[in-house]
Amino acid sequence: MSPPRGVLFTDLDGTLLDFETYRPSPQAVAALEDLKRADIMVIPVSSKTADEVRPLLYELGLPGPAVAEGGAVLLRVDGTVDVVGPPRSELVAVLDRLTADGWPLRGFSAMDVGEVSRITGLDAAAALRAMNRLASEPFCTMRTLVEQEPGELEAAVAALNAAVVRGGRLWHLMGTGVDKATGMRRIQAIIGGSGVPTAALGDAWNDLPMLAAADLGFLLGDRVEGPSFPEGVVRLPAVGPSGFADGVRRVLGAWED
Repeated sequence: MSPPRGVLFTDLDGTLLDFETYRPSPQAVAALEDLKRADIMVIPVSSKTADEVRPLLYELGLPGPAVAEGGAVLLRVDGTVDVVGPPRSELVAVLDRLTADGWPLRGFSAMDVGEVSRITGLDAAAALRAMNRLASEPFCTMRTLVEQEPGELEAAVAALNAAVVRGGRLWHLMGTGVDKATGMRRIQAIIGGSGVPTAALGDAWNDLPMLAAADLGFLLGDRVEGPSFPEGVVRLPAVGPSGFADGVRRVLGAWED
């Protein structure tokens, strides 16, 4: 198979999918068709689990591969997965240590399906798929972290040989050095995309490494504070599917023959 003309790596919730409904818009679906006609490969890169991403690939007409769990799980075209970094059980142990030290955190591992549904807005079946994790542990804070606390939490996690990233709705414990850019690079190796132009779209803090690693990076909306996103990344005002469609227009314009 010949390499594509370009590769677009995209976040799902808050980017290709609406943040509240978890659905694409007709505008976003049309943008996917435009990318297909232009021979640009679309790779979802999400904090969702492989069980959540698989049906979305089918629904959106994307053959795969994809990146799940924020870079910790690679979903191949044949449906098999590769796990990057430590298993979830080790990350749950890190979270337990943090809570024992007084951090006001509550992970998915401590929640039942009903609680995950309430936090995420997912129905019970979808919540179960979101809970079936291999190498990450989502958590919420029981109160808003203030002033220096986010940085102090990062330092406490690093001291336990793990990493923490902030998504659009939840925080995530990950293996050290595992992020969306990690998944992006591994996918490039799988598809033989060395030298192929890359673009990336995302809306949250955990998307920043991926946006910085792409040739063209677009950050949707203003959730991420201005000074904290990488140089060269372009901020677009619209979020969700509208922002995705705007980003696709800009990518197609930049890659016109």
